Amino acid sequence: MQFTILVIPYLIGRGERVQLAGSDKGRFRILMDRLREQMQFAESLGYAGFCMTEQHLQVEGIEATTNPLMWDYFVAQHTKKMRVGQLGMNLTVINPVKLAEDIAMLDHFTNGRVFAGFSRGNTARWTATFGQHINVTSTHSDRSEADKRNRAVFYENWRILKELWTKPTTSVQGDFWKVPYPTEWRFAPTDDFGAHAVTADKKLKEIGIVPRPLQDPHPPVYAPFSNSMETVRFWAREGGKMVSFVSNANERFMPIVLEEYAKEAGRVGRACTANDALAIGGHLTLGRTEAETRDIEQGFMELFNYAYNAPPYHVPVGRLWSGSKQAVQDDIGRMRAQYKVDEYFLWHHVGYFPQEVEMAMLREFADAVMKM
Repeated sequence: MQFTILVIPYLIGRGERVQLAGSDKGRFRILMDRLREQMQFAESLGYAGFCMTEQHLQVEGIEATTNPLMWDYFVAQHTKKMRVGQLGMNLTVINPVKLAEDIAMLDHFTNGRVFAGFSRGNTARWTATFGQHINVTSTHSDRSEADKRNRAVFYENWRILKELWTKPTTSVQGDFWKVPYPTEWRFAPTDDFGAHAVTADKKLKEIGIVPRPLQDPHPPVYAPFSNSMETVRFWAREGGKMVSFVSNANERFMPIVLEEYAKEAGRVGRACTANDALAIGGHLTLGRTEAETRDIEQGFMELFNYAYNAPPYHVPVGRLWSGSKQAVQDDIGRMRAQYKVDEYFLWHHVGYFPQEVEMAMLREFADAVMKM
């Protein structure tokens, strides 16, 4: 089995009341040190990967996930084998050409340790700011006009990114992006070594990125998932793996997801297993003792109800890996047997609880499941 840590980094600890902690340079330096120490420790315990979500402008210090690709490179520099990735990069409000380049470069810099994750975004403050050039903002999969536009941009940007990853040069003339943009191009090296990329009257017709990814055809792709069957079918066609954090109470939805994924993959000629389709996620709240576990759960729920299950998100809490090592082992074993899934993601805070508590949480979970 493979366990990846989805780090949610905090610049304010439990119980702290600090104004604009995200602007505090000293706190960010401390966070870097804590995260580096935890991921090196996690690698020694057998964890396979590290990833982050993407957030920007979080001056409150709630989530310091600005630019997951930079965090990936930071972690990769201080580990030897751990995969690094994103869960995920917002693929609606970013320049898809630059994102294709950045992930490809990271793939080379880490010698092929990268996986890529993409989302449609649920935070209007930064998505509306970043996406203003094409009038796109966040979405809650509500089938509104804004949601439809967000999805259309997502599909187009994925097509651009995939084309750039898998072809030396390409052209995608979409509704939101022109790749390349109509441009006159007179350049002797192009004439000598890439003449197919221009027309006879010297108009640019194709472009390519440097470098293309090290992994062939590109890094593995993941997508955080809630309940949209349209999203399931899209990634079934494209070969992305869904990551679900639904609670045990809502697990009845999982067989539907797997069935729909397999059906759509088969329709386009892709053979797949449940393990190709789905990874399972949960929140790590496991302490060293029963009392510490209760305290961690209480602190986690305080934070989750304050910053997540509240405006503007209203996100249900999902699965908790807690209680005892035996309870966690039983839950992982049951899901592995029931769904034939071998990959798991742990939502894990860095900076919210004391450092030694957060590191102990990683060790307790590893003791429970790494030798299953």
